[in-house]
Amino acid sequence: MKIFARALLALLLPALVISGYVFLPAAQAPSQEVAASEFQVSVDPAELEIVCAGALIEVGGEDGTELDLIERVGEAGVKAFSAEEISVPPTTVGSIPIEVKGSEQSTELLSAIQTQAVSRERASGLAASYCEQPITSGWFISGASGVGNESILSAANWNDVDTQLIVELHSPGGMVSERYALAAGQERLITLAPLAALAGVYAIRVESTGPGVAVALQNRWSRGLTPLGVELTGTTQLPALQHWIQPVSVLAEGYQPPVLRLFSPGEAAEVVITAFGEEGPELFRTVVPEAGFAELALELAAGTYLVKVDSDVEVLAGVRNPALDPLDYAWIFPQQLFTSLALPVPSYKTTLWLANPGALAISLTLTTTTNDRPSYQTLELGPFESAGIPVSSDTLLVQSASEFLAALELLDGAGYAVIGPSENKNLGEDLVVSVR
Repeated sequence: MKIFARALLALLLPALVISGYVFLPAAQAPSQEVAASEFQVSVDPAELEIVCAGALIEVGGEDGTELDLIERVGEAGVKAFSAEEISVPPTTVGSIPIEVKGSEQSTELLSAIQTQAVSRERASGLAASYCEQPITSGWFISGASGVGNESILSAANWNDVDTQLIVELHSPGGMVSERYALAAGQERLITLAPLAALAGVYAIRVESTGPGVAVALQNRWSRGLTPLGVELTGTTQLPALQHWIQPVSVLAEGYQPPVLRLFSPGEAAEVVITAFGEEGPELFRTVVPEAGFAELALELAAGTYLVKVDSDVEVLAGVRNPALDPLDYAWIFPQQLFTSLALPVPSYKTTLWLANPGALAISLTLTTTTNDRPSYQTLELGPFESAGIPVSSDTLLVQSASEFLAALELLDGAGYAVIGPSENKNLGEDLVVSVR
């Protein structure tokens, strides 16, 4: 009997264990509420760095006969504004970085320009540009090749690591690209003629595969043995639906008008151009083909204009503006909106152009400083109105409760140039972190 009971228990015990797992509710751990804790972290922006492009570049020597020779000529003058004590050399041959530390970053912390007058056998005029922050990608729209035109790209890697620069050249004939190695601390001068062939117009897209690099585009024009001007810009742009460009100066009737160049990297675009002048707005319309260009002569009465570009597809834009006395050209590119802007003033005859891009009147305060002595001026601008103010101080500061546009126009015996400033700022802010 005992043997039979033990055998029966041996058979039933596994079944009872299994039924307990199946039919009995699972044991649960006591529930605990996890309280979230939040704390604030302040992330200071990185050290602010801008780069001046350096002196003008000459290909083939002064007479153009020395093959494979590409070198800088002369020196570029450098002027800087900073709220901190900084040391900036007055001139430079190659590109030069300028750095400053600060948590509140803007043009008031650091802003710089460079200028150079040149008179050579194949190049003459005034080249002036804003010293920009390094970029990882961007566009230039002012490329030109063929007889009498020359575009040269300069690139400088002021980082501690190597990178590669991808250069895409977009012309009516299509796109070609090339890669250039940039070692840490290296600068390269790149003539675009081999990529452009004889393309009369083209846009250039640059991209760094690593950290940001400083890039600039130089243009030179001539007709036969007569040099017609030089131009330098370190300001890249991105395709956008709307652009503001100023000051666009139109000479008297019968002279060469400004030419607006448009490029659509993607689909075909319908573009409306509005030129605001003293006599009221003037409208132009054009169509930019898919992955193509459109150039439009701005036939306007003599005067200075604020130009607005509206497109149904993102485009690039720029105006090639001629000067008669002296004989020179300048490219004027889309400009940023500011509520505060600090700039050094060039040594050449300079006009500060301010414009109101809004439909309501605005008030601006201009502070000019010479030998640490400030002078103040208040200015009222009506809707879409612009005004030119001659400046000869060491520095200037423009402030307003409303957004405005600003540019420096240099028109001197040495030549003609327009400097369009950009905001100088790295990312940095207070972050709220939630931990559970």
